[in-house]
Amino acid sequence: MNFGVTPDEVLTTFGLSGVVYFPRYKAAHHQVNDRTALFLSSVGLPDTEWFMSKASLSAADSINLAEWYSNRGKVPDECRTWLVLGLFAETTLALAPDSGTVYSLGVGETQLVYAPIHRDVESLVYTLTKFESLRQQLAADDTEDVEARMDALRTEISAFDPLPFEDDDSQWNLALEEVIDGIW
Repeated sequence: MNFGVTPDEVLTTFGLSGVVYFPRYKAAHHQVNDRTALFLSSVGLPDTEWFMSKASLSAADSINLAEWYSNRGKVPDECRTWLVLGLFAETTLALAPDSGTVYSLGVGETQLVYAPIHRDVESLVYTLTKFESLRQQLAADDTEDVEARMDALRTEISAFDPLPFEDDDSQWNLALEEVIDGIW
């Protein structure tokens, strides 16, 4: 199966210690769709200081979203089977195992609120890899055209998957603005 990002691209960008691979399970309680399971076991999920995969969090923390948020309010029924992928820009990202869609999560007044942020894990890793690659280039170049390069990145990622930048308040729009402002 071909993916939009290769294992070599992810390893080159994040290094050997910056990628987490997930074993494929056949047990009934592991209901991640086949494409997602193959991607996570062969390409992996980055793990950095700015995107912490679930593997970098406390081993005692559950990956089950309902358990993860159990003390922070009501979890909507449609989210009860979702799995926590990691933390990005102070936001929890979760996977809907049947569809493969990645959601950003927040705590609302009465219950968990969520919005799709990536069509699938492939898009998440593609975006993380492109973003980190450009961050590394900017650190090496000390260039003046940061905003133009961020706009080009936004265009490239949106051509692959429009969800990361669809919402003006998304974590991806915030992250790019922070890079432009010199915060990252």
